[in-house]
Amino acid sequence: WTPTFYAEQYGLNVKESAFLSVFPSIAGAICGLSAGFLADKIITSYQQSEGNGNGNDNGEGGGNEIGIRTNVRKGFQGLALLGPAACLIALSSNIPEDPLTAQALLMGTVGLQAFNAAGYGSSPQEKAGEKWSGLLYSITTLPGVIFGSFGVYVTGQILDMSNQDWSQVFSLNAGIDIVGALAFIALYNSKKEFD
Repeated sequence: WTPTFYAEQYGLNVKESAFLSVFPSIAGAICGLSAGFLADKIITSYQQSEGNGNGNDNGEGGGNEIGIRTNVRKGFQGLALLGPAACLIALSSNIPEDPLTAQALLMGTVGLQAFNAAGYGSSPQEKAGEKWSGLLYSITTLPGVIFGSFGVYVTGQILDMSNQDWSQVFSLNAGIDIVGALAFIALYNSKKEFD
């Protein structure tokens, strides 16, 4: 929907809209890689400070190691959902006159969302280990894929019913991000559940 947003909101042609739509993905790639690096650094630093510097990354350490992994995952996932929510709230409250300002907010949305790589994205490996992590990841992401696909339709309906008012689309997504962040932060722990 990003090229459509640029075309409808700012009157940009297809080429200009497509060009601007690439930058949020670049921000996402950079931030996703950075998130993994930072999370590993934090966990490794903790292990070394505890005399645990063996690099054991399977989440089977003592309660303190599970606690640090849980806090790292919650912190990065909170950033991955609450950061985009802030950008989307800014967009929804006052869609900028300048497309570059909107571009910066959309880059922030996608870039911050990529911190999910060190939050939820890493959690199935800790919860299920090598044998079952792929299955756990598939099962837990399936509802998101289904609702995401349905969201494309809902976005179109909202835009049609609101005379192309993008602020409603951005507000809805911000609300979903906030609920998701609160649920993950409240419920997640990195204790291994499946062998």
